[in-house]
Amino acid sequence: MAEALMQMYETMTETAQKELYDFALFLFSREEKKAVQQKKSMFGALKDKISYIAPDFDEPLEDFAEYM
Repeated sequence: MAEALMQMYETMTETAQKELYDFALFLFSREEKKAVQQKKSMFGALKDKISYIAPDFDEPLEDFAEYM
């Protein structure tokens, strides 16, 4: 597959080669971002991020009173 890709690359104009290179850089950066996001996804990652919880947060909602 790499050989076929190189053959196509060599037949492209310089502008098309630059676009292909830029697209490859985009794909690599996207993969790196995914890897970083996966590493950050740990227990406690959102610790201290909640700044306010209403006092009645755990109270039943009026909309669901007929189901309770």
